Amino acid sequence: MGLVGLVVVFVILGMLGWKLGVDLTGIKRHWAELNAYLVKNPAVLFVALVILPGLPIPASALLVTAGVVWRAQPVMACGLAFLAIALNLSWTYWLATGPARNLVEKMLSRTKIAVPELPEGNHLALILIMKVTPGVPFFFQNYFLGFLRAPFALFLPISLLCNGVIGSAIVLGGAGLSDGKLMPALTGISLVVASVVFTYLVRGWLARRKVAAVKAE
Repeated sequence: MGLVGLVVVFVILGMLGWKLGVDLTGIKRHWAELNAYLVKNPAVLFVALVILPGLPIPASALLVTAGVVWRAQPVMACGLAFLAIALNLSWTYWLATGPARNLVEKMLSRTKIAVPELPEGNHLALILIMKVTPGVPFFFQNYFLGFLRAPFALFLPISLLCNGVIGSAIVLGGAGLSDGKLMPALTGISLVVASVVFTYLVRGWLARRKVAAVKAE
């Protein structure tokens, strides 16, 4: 989940629109209709936030939409987005760690290949690496960590810290830019900066941890 994914979505949509001959007036009309529908049916947007990021769909675009649709109540928008992220993290994790892994293990049962088990001391590092590495799709992070059965008690809070903060930043950015208000947008930018600093600190800690492990060998 990140701004890169959102940019990619906009570029792809722009190219498709250009190829299909979609004009700006038509886009504005359709967006106004969609916005009006989601304002009247907020549950639809919330369900989309819970389910769609579990597919190869950039969560950033959905979070921007949440900020635009719920711009009148940015704090509520962040709270709902945070809850939706938590629910998405939970169901994608359990799908990967349960049915998906069981299916793969059953398929490999007649071979000598086995799904690797992570050493207990590597769980935290793996979760942090997946969550702070730029460019790793949100849905892939969750399925990968669930499939390897990283402990849920570590997976959920760390994921919420990483994904929830940047998600709230995107929501506030969407709310501020769509409503012309500076404060939500500035708050969103501040959260992005905090996320960047946090990522830098985590990478430094992981690098030092790797060096210490190599020296210990």
